[in-house]
Amino acid sequence: MNCCWQVVEPCYKSALSYFCVKVGNICMLKENLVLLKSAFDELKAEKEDVVNRVNAGELKGGQRLAIVATWLSQVEIIEENTKQLIDVASARDASSHNASAVRRRLSTSGCWFSSCNLGEKVFKKLTEVKSLSGKDFKEVTEQPPPPVVEVRLCQQTVGLDTTLEKTWESLRKDENRMLGIFGMGGVGKTTLLTLINNKFVEVSDDYDVVIWVESSKDADVGKIQDAIGERLHICDNNWSTYSRGKKASEISRVLRDMKPRFVLLLDDLWEDVSLTAIGIPVLGKKYKVVFTTRSKDVCSVMRANEDIEVQCLSENDAWDLFDVKVQCDGLNEISHIAKKIVAKCCGLPLALEVIRKTMASKSTVIQWRRALDTLESYPSEMKGTEKGIFQVLKLSYDYLKTKNAKCFLYCALFPKAYYIKQDELVEYWIGEGFIDEKDGRERAKDRGYEIIDNLVGAGLLLESNKKVYMHDMIRDMALWIVSEFRDGERYVVKTDAGLSQLPDVTDWTTVTKMSLFNNEIKNIPDDPEFPDQTNLVTLFLQNNRLVDIVGKFFLVMSTLVVLDLSWNFQITELPKGISALVSLRLLNLSGTSIKHLPEGLGVLSKLIHLNLESTSNLRSVGLISELQKLQVLRFYGSAAALDCCLLKILEQLKGLQLLTVTVNNDSVLEEFLGSTRLAGMTQGLYLEGLKVPYAAIGTLSSLHKLEMVNCDITESGTEWEGKRRDQYSPSTSSSEITPSNPWFKDLSAVVINSCIHLKDLTWLMYAANLESLSVESSPKMTELINKEKAQGVGVDPFQELQVLRLHYLKELGSIYGSQVSFPKLKLNKVDIENCPNLHQRPL
Repeated sequence: MNCCWQVVEPCYKSALSYFCVKVGNICMLKENLVLLKSAFDELKAEKEDVVNRVNAGELKGGQRLAIVATWLSQVEIIEENTKQLIDVASARDASSHNASAVRRRLSTSGCWFSSCNLGEKVFKKLTEVKSLSGKDFKEVTEQPPPPVVEVRLCQQTVGLDTTLEKTWESLRKDENRMLGIFGMGGVGKTTLLTLINNKFVEVSDDYDVVIWVESSKDADVGKIQDAIGERLHICDNNWSTYSRGKKASEISRVLRDMKPRFVLLLDDLWEDVSLTAIGIPVLGKKYKVVFTTRSKDVCSVMRANEDIEVQCLSENDAWDLFDVKVQCDGLNEISHIAKKIVAKCCGLPLALEVIRKTMASKSTVIQWRRALDTLESYPSEMKGTEKGIFQVLKLSYDYLKTKNAKCFLYCALFPKAYYIKQDELVEYWIGEGFIDEKDGRERAKDRGYEIIDNLVGAGLLLESNKKVYMHDMIRDMALWIVSEFRDGERYVVKTDAGLSQLPDVTDWTTVTKMSLFNNEIKNIPDDPEFPDQTNLVTLFLQNNRLVDIVGKFFLVMSTLVVLDLSWNFQITELPKGISALVSLRLLNLSGTSIKHLPEGLGVLSKLIHLNLESTSNLRSVGLISELQKLQVLRFYGSAAALDCCLLKILEQLKGLQLLTVTVNNDSVLEEFLGSTRLAGMTQGLYLEGLKVPYAAIGTLSSLHKLEMVNCDITESGTEWEGKRRDQYSPSTSSSEITPSNPWFKDLSAVVINSCIHLKDLTWLMYAANLESLSVESSPKMTELINKEKAQGVGVDPFQELQVLRLHYLKELGSIYGSQVSFPKLKLNKVDIENCPNLHQRPL
């Protein structure tokens, strides 16, 4: 008997264990079901959180991590099965709520096995759900590798399909390495090249990289190299120090060894450019180069395998383009006039686009007939000629009000492709007298911004990040308008022309505005051809190499209203003859090395704007006491710092409305901050060697730029807490925390240098519009934003930041934990050097 039991016992125990597990699953079904529901709800919530984080990361250009993608896939698979199982188990549980029901199921073999299976499924599913829960993904997305093709935005096109098909077919031929696209300005070459760029997406597996480069009228090898370097991601901190030869070697190495199947798209070549000098390896058989140009000769010199001409649109296509673009009431009634206008455009897409913008708001037959009459008053010879293009483009100019037209033409004084700060442009216009400031400077500036909006809306100016610039064709058209004496105006514009002396001018008395921006002019000597009196109103001489200006030059320019001599570093003094400039309203001497203001400055009774910023050798600005009409004074970053005497002079200048200052004395700073009027008009503050109470600086309501050098920035916990409570108060409409009286509301640029005791810049939390931040040589700084101090502020810092420079901050370990995002910061605007402990890169 014992022997039999020894044989049977293991089987009995195994069966008993199996039976107990099954009975346990049945008995624990209800409890396990509750646990399953709870675990399932937690998993769904966790999935939702991860999906939201993934979506946020992908919106910023990231791609989901493989481990996250796998986890989400597993959760999706288990979700449906779990939901079905919960439904079945819940229904079974609802039909039986007591132990007797369990016993009845146990007494029936079919029900018993069914309950066993259900209990076992619930238990297993609970285990599976728990295994997927609790995944603490610190990161859910990562920066994807650069795409082979960067898709470019392209407006709706008409009439380019045939040319695109022909170009693409030619480009895909193995024997064609280089393709030239030529045609007159504004005909659609850039649009065609954009379509080609985007078409490479369809064959991206056949290429390693497609590179887009915008060239210019004066092909600059260095700029082309920089654009290629950025696209290839080889522009490190040392790139700007490389010679052109070194840059060419780096570009060649990458394209030859790592990305030999490259495509280079060069837009708007005006002359031949050496691909070898740029660093393009042209000995392989896998590359493609496509360029656009206005001249067929460039195609020949560049040895293109095939030339393709982009022609003007046919009459039907031109009307389709114009009809698509123009949307206004009564279009059918005026269609016969509109078709005549379209015919005058000779199928030029750029002309159609600009005139469309001009006519978009015109809704009466009279307005359209007037436009046609204006267009017909010009010669019709436009095909293939620059002058013909200008005549069409000038229609938009002719529709401008007189004031707006003057402001538009003024933009042509700046170099080609020059990005003009909007606020500076408006200051020039006010200085010229284009905008009346009798209602106050702020109202005048508002009018200036309205004019900019009108010019941008008319397609005559392009806008980018609070700056405006002119399309090359539009600028050429503007210069064509002012090149001859017309309506009492004539411009001479020789920017970036390499001039070493004043240009030859046949008749100085006809010139009203002259721009010699960005040249090599060193001296302005006596010239026997100078008339006894000129009619010059505006003179731009900024960024030359001026050393000496003879007195006679100023003596013959009593009509001069705007004089810009900025960034001529070698100018150390101005002649007394400057007193002859009795009409002068705006004088810009920023970036010069002048040591004293000229004695004759005091007699310039009409001067309203004086810029002395970055004058590192200037001793004093005391002479301004005689300038009673002065409205704008700038000496930010000047050696001529504010003192008590100058402070009293500024208080006495009743017309003063805008100020930028340098302060290097603690008591002067305290007195300055105590002057409500002066502090309230200050837009720039340069502080050196001071104890700076940040809270007091925060009260400067107009502050735009702030630089602190060798300063001790002070704060107290009580002060911080008190100001934080004042800064934010509960909204009356909800419990949301909102700014009630924000500090630094207009602050856009901050520079911190050699502030050795500075540990953080948490007060910048309040600078909601900060665009540029530079911090250098502050050895005790450990973080930009202290999380503990920032707690409860209720704002995300750096949301508008576009430029970040961090140098020699050896203790800097973080910017703002792992929470901060920089939605507007770009890689080429981040400059971090010698910050060994900063592992979190703000990208």
